Amino acid sequence: MVTLLFAPSWNLNVGSPHIGIAVIRSALEKSGVETCCRDLNWNYIVECEPNIATKFHTIFANCNSFEEMNSSYFDIEDELMKIAASYKGEWNLQLGFRYDKLSFSSSKDIKNAIELDSPFTAYFREDVIRWINKRNPDIIGISIAGSYQIIPTLQLIWLLRKSGYGGFVLVGGNIISRLKEEIKQCDWLFDLVDGFIYFQGERPLIQITNTLKANKDLSSVSNLIWRQDGSIVENPRENVMNPDDISTPDFEGLPIGKYPGVNYIPLLAARGCYYANCSFCAIPYGYGNNGPCGIRSSQLLIDDMIKLKQKWNINRFKFMDEAMAPKTLKQLSGLILNQSMSFEWEGYLRLEKCWTDARFVRDLGLSGFKKGYFGLEIVPEESRKYLTKSDKAGDLLAIIKRAYDEGIKVHLFCLFGFPGTGKKEAEATIEFILKHKDIIDTVDINPFSYAKHTSVKGVRKIINPEHDWALEYEFEAVSKGALSSLEVESLAAEMEEVLWQDCPRLLHPNYRLFSPWSSSTPINRKNNAVSVAPQRPHRR
Repeated sequence: MVTLLFAPSWNLNVGSPHIGIAVIRSALEKSGVETCCRDLNWNYIVECEPNIATKFHTIFANCNSFEEMNSSYFDIEDELMKIAASYKGEWNLQLGFRYDKLSFSSSKDIKNAIELDSPFTAYFREDVIRWINKRNPDIIGISIAGSYQIIPTLQLIWLLRKSGYGGFVLVGGNIISRLKEEIKQCDWLFDLVDGFIYFQGERPLIQITNTLKANKDLSSVSNLIWRQDGSIVENPRENVMNPDDISTPDFEGLPIGKYPGVNYIPLLAARGCYYANCSFCAIPYGYGNNGPCGIRSSQLLIDDMIKLKQKWNINRFKFMDEAMAPKTLKQLSGLILNQSMSFEWEGYLRLEKCWTDARFVRDLGLSGFKKGYFGLEIVPEESRKYLTKSDKAGDLLAIIKRAYDEGIKVHLFCLFGFPGTGKKEAEATIEFILKHKDIIDTVDINPFSYAKHTSVKGVRKIINPEHDWALEYEFEAVSKGALSSLEVESLAAEMEEVLWQDCPRLLHPNYRLFSPWSSSTPINRKNNAVSVAPQRPHRR
């Protein structure tokens, strides 16, 4: 028996569970392994802080203005901050809990935090560990998708071991993949954890269940880091799975339909990014193939949507691909229209040529495609060449207008301060957004960060030996016109403030949780002339 857990301290503002453990569960069940799942992140709020859970849902039921939405947002965060303060920490509503003086970028701090009490300690002891020990699974797998989950995950495992659990404990997820070299340098981790799975995890988990059943060692298990005879060993990586061999995600045991906001079901049409050449992006590394890892058949995707809609009575789907391929978009919309099916769906996108095709966009709108999240970064200028995007951003306004006319809302991801770009590009981008705010639904303003596993010209990353688990680095300029990390942060904050003062809808984290879905938008997206509280939700 296998128990899969999603760790606490993930972003609390979600309309669905994280897709990771649902995909793993599906593969295990298909191979004949009994598997159960729990979302410890949202379950903690529901079971331990029911008053906060109620307030989460109230935001979306009763808020008809940004003033009300702000008030509810900060009311929830204030309660979380009060909880965190008693553990000498803080709780950012969009990011999670962290200790004031301990960093999850430091393996030393992480080690020192394992035995500390946290907001989750009582929940772990009184609920999770009792539940686990009653079931006594052979294997426990915990998924870490964000840095804020690292410490709570290891605290749970430490408490589990203290309680007497002697089964096999695995930890995986995107963060583990990106830190696999550093993990191998921390022998103490393997006093708690039996193995870390890097990159894709379905086959390794199936292999581990078979290996343990046969009472053999783990040397034949792919994508595994473990301790063998006192030495830390990294087993060879296995080739990526064919997406068509993967079953429909299995969300059994997860509270589908009960998350804050308008609920949807997450799906993957592909693994990895089909483009994978943006110079600032570390995403390709995390999938283990340095780029594309295969695209699922569109017919199989439709079959997934039909099965999941029938099971959960939800017809809204969000594709979690890093960028949906134009071929997939075209085939999905065609299948939906040809079979007269009713779905609402959204996805992350590149500014490709297909978005200049009126028939392509019209069919997408008719098929129920409600919102597209485009990687703009900065408006079309010569300096976009530094980003190596190679897209059709020169047609940006025409793309946005056409999408708007077909009922498709647009989100723009912006990236300011990449070497070779600066304040001029940032201001031009903000000017464009505000000029066309009536046809742009939401925006993210991100400062350029020097990500681990990338190499960027024009700046030099600053290595802090104390932050050996850092996934992003501060940096200094080494070429003319480049900005330092502090200057980039300041620039992004300044530009974000301009947007907030003019049109808060573009940035509000709670608004965007219902904005894509046509039947559930209490605030008109053209209502820009609103007064807002002096404070605003924190930037992600």
